[in-house]
Amino acid sequence: MLGFEALGEALVRTDSVMYREVPSDSVATAEAVAIYGTLTESVPARLHDRSATNSPFTSSVAFQTSVIALLVVYVLLIYRFRSDIVALLSNRKALREEIENSSQGSVYGRFFSTTVGVGLLLSAIMVVKGADLVPAMASGVIAPSWIYTVAVPAVLIVTMVVLAVQIALLWVIGGVAMCSDVTSMLLRLRKISFSIFAILCAPSVLLYALSEIGQSKVFLYLIVAEVITFLVAFLYETFVLFVSKKISVLHWILYLCTVELFPVSLIVLTVMREF
Repeated sequence: MLGFEALGEALVRTDSVMYREVPSDSVATAEAVAIYGTLTESVPARLHDRSATNSPFTSSVAFQTSVIALLVVYVLLIYRFRSDIVALLSNRKALREEIENSSQGSVYGRFFSTTVGVGLLLSAIMVVKGADLVPAMASGVIAPSWIYTVAVPAVLIVTMVVLAVQIALLWVIGGVAMCSDVTSMLLRLRKISFSIFAILCAPSVLLYALSEIGQSKVFLYLIVAEVITFLVAFLYETFVLFVSKKISVLHWILYLCTVELFPVSLIVLTVMREF
């Protein structure tokens, strides 16, 4: 019995040393030693430095110079192909004839090739700008340098894979349904639509790229509105093409789901699962 009593007294003494009573009104200002005893050790607090600022790549001289150079190229393109742009935008008959043109040559061939190249460069600028958006949403977080090296090639490769899959699906469906002429028209429609979209959307993209991240919401909303308008116009043109060739609406819906939506949705779902 004496052994248990001695053990109990020792536990009481240890408890009183490690957990001292502190008045409730002084807990907020008491030190850790006063509350938890002399066996505690203070550890420096790890505070997140909210004063750190982002240093986005889009504010670098290299990026700004590239955007200005692309702006000069865009102005020269508008000046060089001004008659083609006016003809395609003001004359719907000329645009329809270009879509239905079955010959290998085209009056606007050089214009389309040039504007597609400019459109790809604009897409690369948007990718780099988007790489700065996510880190900028969290204060004190700086984007890793490797993201700018990987982002553009990765998006370019994914885009080329999606285009290759869509073109392959179009030719396969066209061969099975024996309507290769419609497939050729759809491919020309995609090229012409992207060219016109690049011409109309380039000013807002360039202004968005040259503006500060926190002060560019207006241009971003404008780009989103332009993309939505472009998609609606493209879907309408594909519908008109199917109707003009007396193809049922069901086939048009199958085309949209199989060719336009399936590859893109597959990429989006894969990215969402990874992140």
